[in-house]
Amino acid sequence: MVVGNLYPRRRFRPAFTLLELLVVIGIIAVLVAILLPSLSRARAQAQQVACLSNLRQMGTAFMAYVSDNDRIFPAPAVGARPDDWFYWHPGRDKNQSRIVPYLGGTWQDRNFRCPADDPTSHTADNNGYAWSYTVNEKICGWFQRSLRLEEIRRPADIILIADESTSTVDDGCFAPQNYGYNGGGDQRNLLSNRHVRPAELRYNPNAGQGNVCFADGHAGVIDRKESFNPHYYNPGAP
Repeated sequence: MVVGNLYPRRRFRPAFTLLELLVVIGIIAVLVAILLPSLSRARAQAQQVACLSNLRQMGTAFMAYVSDNDRIFPAPAVGARPDDWFYWHPGRDKNQSRIVPYLGGTWQDRNFRCPADDPTSHTADNNGYAWSYTVNEKICGWFQRSLRLEEIRRPADIILIADESTSTVDDGCFAPQNYGYNGGGDQRNLLSNRHVRPAELRYNPNAGQGNVCFADGHAGVIDRKESFNPHYYNPGAP
């Protein structure tokens, strides 16, 4: 005599319907759409902070160089000179760059490049200049001698190092007074605005903001249009 069921009943868990799966997928897609811009902004902000950190370290290195060299700033690294701040030219040993001893003593590519800058996007005829930062020609002189620190009237306001635009960076020198040279047709020496735009607005002199280091060694953010103001680039301006 068989008592009860020898084989227990199988319990079947209800499966998701196609409609339910589509609803879940739709919710995930909405969440991703909401989160992606926030993640992009957070990444851009982190890159800007890292770029400002690079500039602060470089500003400290410049101040140490000036202190050790009779208060005189290095050369701007346009043509190859012994006192260039950056030995970027082909065939030169970057470790001999004049500020490298104050940046740990060994060349590190990351010290000279903004983390948001892609060298392959540089559009200027740059002869291989694949870095982001350039120095103020009015301080680190090419057509004239480099200045002494005491010759800068307002070092906390004067740009020493700029994070230059991918459309204009072509050597180690930044000369914003040359923007609009030859009647406005020469698009050169623009401050980068890559940190505040999804894609850098390359040819608009009034668009966005950029990172700079000032002649007292501190770093900050200024409007691109301010970099054309003598108050910010001319060390002798009142």
